[in-house]
Amino acid sequence: MIRTERENRSWTRGRPARKKTFFWTALSFLILSGIGSRAVASAADIRISVSISPQACFVERVAGERAAVHVMIPKGAGPETYEPTPQQLVALADSQIYVKVGAPGFPFEEKYLQTVLGRNRKMTVVDMSAGMTFRKADPHVWTSPSAVRIAAQNICLALATYDPSHRDEYRRNLNAFLREIDDLDRDIRRALAGEKGYNFMVYHPAWGYFADEYGLTQLAIEEEGKPVSAAHIRKMVDLARGKGIRAVLVQKGFDTKSARAIARDIGGEVVETDPLERDWFSGMRTFTTILTQVLRK
Repeated sequence: MIRTERENRSWTRGRPARKKTFFWTALSFLILSGIGSRAVASAADIRISVSISPQACFVERVAGERAAVHVMIPKGAGPETYEPTPQQLVALADSQIYVKVGAPGFPFEEKYLQTVLGRNRKMTVVDMSAGMTFRKADPHVWTSPSAVRIAAQNICLALATYDPSHRDEYRRNLNAFLREIDDLDRDIRRALAGEKGYNFMVYHPAWGYFADEYGLTQLAIEEEGKPVSAAHIRKMVDLARGKGIRAVLVQKGFDTKSARAIARDIGGEVVETDPLERDWFSGMRTFTTILTQVLRK
C-alpha cells in the first residue's frame, strides 16, 4: 500500500505511542501466560531479579543453587542513567522476587519498579537496604562491608519467608557469607592500617560508604550527577595540589574527559575502578589495593 505524504506524517507521529502500547500489551500477555517457562522451570529455581551485578553475588551466596538471578543493569552501564530494554522489562515482570538496592538517589528503581509491579502484583520486592543509615543522595551502599552484612540478612529473611522449606539451608549459607565478609573486612583494615584521615579523589562519588567505614575522605569531582563546570574543575585541581594527590579514580564505563583534564593539571594519572564488579569480594580487594597506592594525607 502506498501512503500519501500526509498519511506518512500522521503514521510516523503515532508510531512511538503505538510501539509503547504494543510493548505493554505484549508484556501483559507474557506475564499472564507465564512466558511458557514457568511450566518447565525447575521447582528449585526461584526467579530473582536485581538491579546491579554485586547484588547477584549477594543473592547467589545466600540462595545457593536455588535461585536463577537476572541482573537488570548490564556491565559497563551507569545505574544512574541506564534505560532497560523491553526484553529486560519482560524478564523483570516474570520474576518472583526483586531485590532492590533501596537506597536514595537510584533513579532506575524509582522510574521502573512501580510500573512493572503494576503488571506483576505477585512479585515480592525485597529492600536490601532496610535498616541502613544512608549518605545524602548516595545509593552506593554495596561498597561498605557492614552494609552488605545487613543486605545479606535482609535477603536471607526474604528467601526464608518465600521458601520456608529451605529456611535452614539459607541460614547456613548466610552464616558462611557473613564469615567471608568478616574476613574481607579484616583484610581491608590490615591493608589500610595507618591511613585513617587520608584522602582520595574520584570522578563519580561511588566510594563514599567505603570511605566512611574506614576513616577516609572521598573527594568527588562530580556533584549529584550535575555537569562539571570549568570553575569546579579549577577548584578540584587546587584541592588535589594542596593535598599532594596524584591520581583521579574513575568508574569503569564513565566518561573520563574531566578526570583526565584534572590529572593532567596535577601531573598525575587516571586510574579505573569498578564498584559494579559482579565478584564483589574481588572488586573490593582490587579497590583496596588501588587505595594503598594513591591515598594522600
